[in-house]
Amino acid sequence: MNDFFSMMEKLQGMFESDDVEVITVSGDSYRGKIDNLRSTQPFSKPAVKILGNDGKITKILFADIKELIDHRKQQ
Repeated sequence: MNDFFSMMEKLQGMFESDDVEVITVSGDSYRGKIDNLRSTQPFSKPAVKILGNDGKITKILFADIKELIDHRKQQ
């Protein structure tokens, strides 16, 4: 999608939203609340964790993200 810093800035702006959708390059879609941003831990790839409405947490690598949508702002 974008470079690391642009991705972090966009995700941090969505941190308070309960209705974020992440669409991956493979076409999968995950919708929920941002649970965790992992960016500075040694030996780890930058990723975001999404807490779905069903309580399931899904980790998505930044490299796999195609699009980010904050549905809270569309209402």
